[in-house]
Amino acid sequence: MFFQMKVYPALFFFLLLPLANAKDKKNSLVFLIAEREYQTDETLPVFAKENLGGKYIIKYCKAEEEGANRHVLKNAGAIASADLLFVSVRRRAFSDKTMNLIRKHVADGKPVLGIRTASHAFSLRKESLPDGHGTWDEWDKKIMGGNYDGHHGRGKPCRVDRFPSGPNHPILKNLKLPFKTPASLYRNSPLPAKSVPLLRGTIEGFPSEPLAWTNRSPSGGKVFYTSLGHMEDFNKPVFNKLLINAVQWCLEKK
Repeated sequence: MFFQMKVYPALFFFLLLPLANAKDKKNSLVFLIAEREYQTDETLPVFAKENLGGKYIIKYCKAEEEGANRHVLKNAGAIASADLLFVSVRRRAFSDKTMNLIRKHVADGKPVLGIRTASHAFSLRKESLPDGHGTWDEWDKKIMGGNYDGHHGRGKPCRVDRFPSGPNHPILKNLKLPFKTPASLYRNSPLPAKSVPLLRGTIEGFPSEPLAWTNRSPSGGKVFYTSLGHMEDFNKPVFNKLLINAVQWCLEKK
């Protein structure tokens, strides 16, 4: 009897250990950063350190701003273990191997979060496609749930507030609205029917445009996108809170 009393508690402990480890396991956030205009290679690491550090495993995959290696994503292998892809990429054609990792992440129903130029992350304009590299021209409409069609001119202040018919979404929790951004307003109207607009942007003299929304990928994965992401946006607590909420929502299992 004494032997049993000592063995059973030990056995109970080892049975519960995997459950405890699973609960304590940190999610992996992998940032894909490959754009020049908005300097997110500087702003995103600072944002992550100040707001996400300690809560998640943070990894970065970056490409050079210009030159022959602008289509080469360094540390791309990290994508395979990502729980969430955070995309800040503009018009790149990564290697087929890298693109297949991104496609698999989406096909597996894993979440994606994109800011600013992520709407046109994997489509080229007149640039020729390097050998062994690929694009994803349907990325914006089918994955991001957007309808990017250029942007208004620079230097026109944009007012950001709730989308009038939008839901009371957890991503909007504790956001101090409205606020202004110096970023040029992207044209995304009309959004695909399944996208759920949360915020809109308005500049004087023009119709408002959807500025942040959620979507579901064809495989059911959560998607959040915002056309915000200007350098000055990161100086605003409301924008940082928006991204924090979006990360949390993307990683919730429900």
